Amino acid sequence: MKGLLIKDLHMLAQQKKLMALYLVLAVFLGYSMDSSFVVSYFPMIAVLLAFSTISNDSFDNGMAFLMAMPGTRKNYAKEKFLLSFMVLAVSWVFALVVQFASLMIKKESFDVLDLLGQDLMYIPVFMLVCSVMIPIVLKFGAEKGRLVFFAIFGIGALVIIFGGKIADFLGSTTGFDAKAFISGLEQIPAVTVAGVMGAVAVVIMLVSLLISTGIMNRKEF
Repeated sequence: MKGLLIKDLHMLAQQKKLMALYLVLAVFLGYSMDSSFVVSYFPMIAVLLAFSTISNDSFDNGMAFLMAMPGTRKNYAKEKFLLSFMVLAVSWVFALVVQFASLMIKKESFDVLDLLGQDLMYIPVFMLVCSVMIPIVLKFGAEKGRLVFFAIFGIGALVIIFGGKIADFLGSTTGFDAKAFISGLEQIPAVTVAGVMGAVAVVIMLVSLLISTGIMNRKEF
């Protein structure tokens, strides 16, 4: 698995100019818009680039060559999860630095712990995205995987935009007061919420790893 990881890191290093361009764009958007935007934008782009290594492996019958080398299909699936998490963590730290720098340059007041707790919640969210995306990309390829990726974010955007109407609909049909529930969650410290989300994301990621391993074991190259 170490060899696969080194290969992918070298592959990503070849796209450092593209990553630098995205980082510059993230800095600009983080300064001109809400500073929290950069914490969601830059890790999203970085994770997409990590997914691209799967399609690069498949290019020119590359998977058949990789599977003929020492290692197992399970290790290949594990390496993709490890790579995605490493890329996510590094890009999140970069985005965090940009966010705090932007807030200080604009001289906006903020609570460090509260803001950090909110930013931490992005990590389990992207872990869940990886858990959904990696099995899909392994099964159907990168092109269909990208469609699913943008569909997930499209659905998320719709939920954010029409969240109030959705809450009202749930209240009228089921009697569940979604707004009161959300208000109650807002009283919980952001770090606690991030911890619970992280624990759930880890469990789902382990299940996704088992699914991904099964997909790799059944694939023919």
